[in-house]
Amino acid sequence: MAIAILGSIRLFCQTLLCQTLFCQTLRRTPLPGGVTWPGIGFGLRTTAASLVALYIAFLLDLDNPKWAAMTVWIVAQANRGMSLSKIRYRIFGTVIGAAVAVMLTASFAQAPEVFIPALGLWLGLCAARATGLRNFRAYGAVLAGYTAAIIAFDAVNAPKDVFDIAIARVSYICLGCLSEAVFTAIFAPGEPVLEVQARLTAYLRQIAAITARALRGQPDAAFPRIFPDAFPGALELDVAAEYAAAGSASVRRRMGHLRGATAAALTQIAAAQSLREHLAVTPDRRDALIADAATLLDQAALGAKVDAAGVRRLGLRVEDALSEAGGRIDPSMAPGLLTLDRLHRLLDAFHEAWLRTTLFGDETAPSARTAFVFHVDHAAAVQNGVRTFVAVIAASLFWIATAWPSGPGAVAILSVVCALFSTRPNPIAAGFGFLKGAVLAVLAAALCNFAILPMVSDFAPFALVVGVVLVATGLAMRNPKTAPVASSFAFLFLDLLNPNNSSRSDAGAFLNGALALLLGVGVSIVVFALVFPPDPAAARKRLQRAVRRDLGDLGRDPMRWSREGWLSKTVDRLTRQAATNPSVTKAQAEADLGGLLAALTIGDAALTLVRSAKQHPGLDKPVQLVLRRLAGGDPERLARAARSAARHVSHRIARSAPQARRTLIRAAVLLQEVAEAASDHAVYLRD
Repeated sequence: MAIAILGSIRLFCQTLLCQTLFCQTLRRTPLPGGVTWPGIGFGLRTTAASLVALYIAFLLDLDNPKWAAMTVWIVAQANRGMSLSKIRYRIFGTVIGAAVAVMLTASFAQAPEVFIPALGLWLGLCAARATGLRNFRAYGAVLAGYTAAIIAFDAVNAPKDVFDIAIARVSYICLGCLSEAVFTAIFAPGEPVLEVQARLTAYLRQIAAITARALRGQPDAAFPRIFPDAFPGALELDVAAEYAAAGSASVRRRMGHLRGATAAALTQIAAAQSLREHLAVTPDRRDALIADAATLLDQAALGAKVDAAGVRRLGLRVEDALSEAGGRIDPSMAPGLLTLDRLHRLLDAFHEAWLRTTLFGDETAPSARTAFVFHVDHAAAVQNGVRTFVAVIAASLFWIATAWPSGPGAVAILSVVCALFSTRPNPIAAGFGFLKGAVLAVLAAALCNFAILPMVSDFAPFALVVGVVLVATGLAMRNPKTAPVASSFAFLFLDLLNPNNSSRSDAGAFLNGALALLLGVGVSIVVFALVFPPDPAAARKRLQRAVRRDLGDLGRDPMRWSREGWLSKTVDRLTRQAATNPSVTKAQAEADLGGLLAALTIGDAALTLVRSAKQHPGLDKPVQLVLRRLAGGDPERLARAARSAARHVSHRIARSAPQARRTLIRAAVLLQEVAEAASDHAVYLRD
């Protein structure tokens, strides 16, 4: 058997290699719209991996071999890092879910009035937990929930076999994951460090171009949207790096440098936007320093090597200008000082971002740890948990009342859909996409089961027939327009196939299974529409309350926060708020955007002031006053306190030693920024 398995793997690998080499020779050939050579490679690779997994499952005489092939399509992703990350959480969630299913079935198999609520509670808890997680961690959490439901309902008629069913399912999943991991490692190995560094460099060059345009004040009707759209790019980069880290210890060791670079880029964007707004009302402040900074940024944006020494020299010139102006002008009233300080912060952030990028690419550089923090909507988590619990209870009661033989399958499908899509921003739309894929899978599987597969009697022709469908599905999964439908079609098509000769003609069993599938998905959509339906306006209000709550918490205990944590969490909220913009008017969306950016400015300034107070004891009292007002949640009082503190600090600048003058100037300017942000966006910031 081992020789046969190895021979089959070798045959599939040789076939796939020939196909891949053939595709490489034709990669310059024009293709129809929506079809790409990487998409073709993905379809061929994943199809081969799933058929190998299915063949091995047949050789091992597993009871339900198609689950091994289904798993390949469930975990298959565009690159190696994403696949390995999903595989890790797929296995983890499956093992946890299997253990819970065995425990619940063993404890309450004879007491359905306890068993069903306990299972629904577990699913609800998993859905609620997934709401606060990101990337494939959330997938692992919901998987732990619905795996328990699938195993438990499979064993409902034979509870004594639940352990064997659980072991079998874990075996299928591990076989499918192993097959996908091997094929991805061979045919899509990639260079994780180089790929992530290339994305980081491209992002920093994009930010350099934006900030150069801001310094020049170039008229651009789209500029108000450019800055908000640039912020989420840092989080997208972090997600890509996390996926790459799943398959590269080198990337994991360097994640701190990447996050340090993206945090510096966020600071650079914020400083550029603030500087652009300030220069719009004081156009006379466009001096040689600003022009020189714009030139440096342009060079970086065009791909030239960043001149670190040149950036430092320009920063020293700005520092000298700040010290000179600070000795003779009241900072709280001097636009020139505000301009110079913001320019200095921009250059500091620019230099830090590229320095961290260099460290990320240096194999010998020491590792670094930088933690990002993300928004969690606790009310949405509770709603998702309750919705899933209610759906499982209601569907189970229907099954018990009707004694429908396929009822357990329908409840299991409903559990999968409710848990899987409850955390999506629009679960109804996601459910409809899944339903479309399910309908297509039923039609395609019916055609194969009753018209094509009865004419084949060996695995090779079976693989040829199924392979054609799966390669086309892989192409559709790589097209953003068809990916949601194709993703559900891929594994549901395999689930509905009957590769065993004895069951191919069992139309009754097929129709019952298809009905259970479609009914389970359809009812889940109804549940999404009736139980806590999507409410973007309410989610927006909860997000704004969370922003104000965190500002108050920062005022009470700033030591609990890091700059990177504050920046990443606020930018995550900016992305979530943008997703709810269709629910409000354009004017309201712009006002809320300004309020959230003001919160980012205030929090970042407060954290910087706390650090400055440690360097200069004279800043402690004014900074503590501002923090108390920030904790109070009254933006008008905060603005007055910040202006008063700025005047107090400004009077001490001229009398201070040169080494302390820079700290006091920065503090005075930051206090003035806090005052302006709190005053201009008082409506958003008021509790």
